[in-house]
Amino acid sequence: MLARNPAKAAPELEIKFQLGAGAVEALQGEAFPLEKAVISQLHAVYFDTPTHALRDGGFSLRVRRKGDTYIQTLKHRAGGGLFERDEWEHQVPGADLDLAALVCTPAQAAIGEAALSPAFTVEVERRTHIWTKGQTRIEVVFDTGLIIAGDRQDTICEMELELLAGTPQTLFDLARELQSKAPLTLAFESKAQRGYRLAGHDGVAALRAQASAVDAETTGETAFQLIARDALIQIAGNARLLQRAHNPDVLHQMRVGLRRLRAALSVFKDMLDAEGLNAARRDTQWLAGELSEARDIDVFLQRAATPDEIEESPGRAAFFRALRIAQAEAYETALAAVRSDRFRGLLFNLAEWIEVGGWLRLANDAQRTLREGSAAALAAPVLDRLDRRLRRGSRKFKQIDAEGRHDLRKQAKKLRYAAAFFGEAFPRHPKRRQRFVTALKALQDQLGELNDMAVARAVAMRAVGRRSGELAFAAGLEVGRLTGDEDVVIETANKALKAFRRMKPFWSSSEGRNEDLNLSRPRLRTV
Repeated sequence: MLARNPAKAAPELEIKFQLGAGAVEALQGEAFPLEKAVISQLHAVYFDTPTHALRDGGFSLRVRRKGDTYIQTLKHRAGGGLFERDEWEHQVPGADLDLAALVCTPAQAAIGEAALSPAFTVEVERRTHIWTKGQTRIEVVFDTGLIIAGDRQDTICEMELELLAGTPQTLFDLARELQSKAPLTLAFESKAQRGYRLAGHDGVAALRAQASAVDAETTGETAFQLIARDALIQIAGNARLLQRAHNPDVLHQMRVGLRRLRAALSVFKDMLDAEGLNAARRDTQWLAGELSEARDIDVFLQRAATPDEIEESPGRAAFFRALRIAQAEAYETALAAVRSDRFRGLLFNLAEWIEVGGWLRLANDAQRTLREGSAAALAAPVLDRLDRRLRRGSRKFKQIDAEGRHDLRKQAKKLRYAAAFFGEAFPRHPKRRQRFVTALKALQDQLGELNDMAVARAVAMRAVGRRSGELAFAAGLEVGRLTGDEDVVIETANKALKAFRRMKPFWSSSEGRNEDLNLSRPRLRTV
């Protein structure tokens, strides 16, 4: 890569894949023969402060040796993009950092007065090809090697496609063609992020949602991309972690990413193309279904009494053995899903649709208005409708059955996600927003408790099956323990609803007007 002016970031557009078994041989043997590759050995040392301030600020800083040349590179994700990053790169005389080159970059604020030292190293054999078609030029790179942090190591086997010339769609077209030839899984975790995990910064902790980057200046188009990208990163990152360990929190956060993405599809649906929207809904619903049983059993086991809290019986021990077997089978179902061709296709199709999908070219005036107008203009009527629906649906709450409470919980969750997506787009009433979100969270927690009780009954029935006797009796006792205070929780939820109804909305339609575009906001259909 050519040296770039360190005072000015140059964006790069690239797609990364993790290579499955046999992928290197399949691709290099047919599409990218080894004898035509430019092969280089790369040694990179990544630097950070003792508290990993650069990592926490979204930066990675390395000095890479290639032959006799040393290149210092600072990277930062650009605008929340999936495939776009800012990069500051220049040649240095040796393996040591050039601290002066960092002064004019945004990383300096993260570093402050702290000292920088090596955090981990990356050893890679790189095979590079240039793929051309007409005016399109794409750099195709195969990296194999190791990430090393102290006495721990992690293998690297990945492919990156970087657009050198051409349109973003051509990059996705080539990626799709290659994905049809070999098992490729879209990846968002950089070598730096993997190195930090290996170094112990994150361990195997679940990947959680990032704070929304949508503000009062964000357009509808950009808002959807920011929100959907972050949800997709959360899904993909936790899917990768789930394959390392059966971690209930990782599974839960993967499902949270799915729910956030599905909430975004509902919130932005009037701006999106029907074909892409329906495909996204269908695929995410499938994946959520594949994960749901494992999550339900996890929740049951987390809520269940431990043997030292109650007197253990043979029947109870047998019931929990059956439950553990069911849990293992449910995790195998979840793992089969995230290892499947369908999941690989889901990630890629969603990423392509978010970045260059047909919704960006819809010429309908109402849809163009939503794309080009402010996110607040789009959000205000959506928040109005979600808020009204929750308030209306919760009337006579104590008379609503379990299924109705479940629907109410989903409405509360959708409103909470929308409030999180767009909170910073309505900056006039931050305290009111905080009170609103706090009350909504308290309500959602109580509705979630009631839902867990309803699900507990179904989980126990699935674990017991048609068996009767002591095991079924023990399952009934356990369900009774978990649901015994249902009336108390219903009363608490009713109080939370009353508290929520006293909250004033923090949004205002007037904050969403876009005077510059002089576009009238269309009426949105009910979400």
